Amino acid sequence: MNPEEGDLRPQLLDRFALSVDITGIREARDRVTIIEHNLAFESDPEAFRKLWLPHEEKISRQIASARTMVDKVNYARRDLLSIAALTASLNVDGHRADLVILKAARAHTAFEGRTAITDRDIALAAELALPHRIKRGPFHQTEISPEQLQERIEQLQGSSSEGEPSEPEPKEAEAEAQKKKS
Repeated sequence: MNPEEGDLRPQLLDRFALSVDITGIREARDRVTIIEHNLAFESDPEAFRKLWLPHEEKISRQIASARTMVDKVNYARRDLLSIAALTASLNVDGHRADLVILKAARAHTAFEGRTAITDRDIALAAELALPHRIKRGPFHQTEISPEQLQERIEQLQGSSSEGEPSEPEPKEAEAEAQKKKS
């Protein structure tokens, strides 16, 4: 999406699962590193490739491992409530964002080699799934940091859990049903 071409209609934006905003690097030392890497590549592409190959292979293995375990990543009803409360509090239309946040949180969890999502996973996923879906007026930024999203999740969890009995997890519910049968 090129800002010079104008904004897309909201119903089209919603079709993009995740989005990122790219900005230029402002820190001089980071810019120097980019220049040095570029010059090293131009000087000897094969040596540059060999230098970075172990790092790329490590990330490739991590991605392959995450792909095999993503379906085994667990989430609780509380996580679904957190996601739904977050999107509702930000006036996000539709339900696609909720599903995208859950899927991205599970993918991030699997990438890190864990089996249960956390509020941090939800916040990181929401940072990618929500900016282009949040309604904004002219002159308003839509940037929300993961920290701000995590704070909002914690606030919403605190307000939604007051006076509401927590539902047992599926495994707990099965164990209770087994006890009742005995």
